Amino acid sequence: MTKLIQCGLSVSPPQYERIKRLAQQHGRRQSECVRSMIDFALPLFELGQKVDFARLITMLEFNTLALDTLVQKAAPEEADRLLDLAIEHAQTYHGA
Repeated sequence: MTKLIQCGLSVSPPQYERIKRLAQQHGRRQSECVRSMIDFALPLFELGQKVDFARLITMLEFNTLALDTLVQKAAPEEADRLLDLAIEHAQTYHGA
């Protein structure tokens, strides 16, 4: 297990409520949720990237739809199996 350093972190009341709600929804501690968010965003900030979640979601949706369209045309008999496999992998590797 990684050694953790306790530090003070102040957040606004709306941020606190969002973190609290997220932790409850996922059955995790608030600190675990915050660390996960830091792990996701910090590398982007270190590279000088702005985190634009709307753009990330749009790109993800576009790529998903484009790939789905290509699979449906190239190998329609495999499309459902690939979706089932993707859901299984999400559950296995990402706790989704």
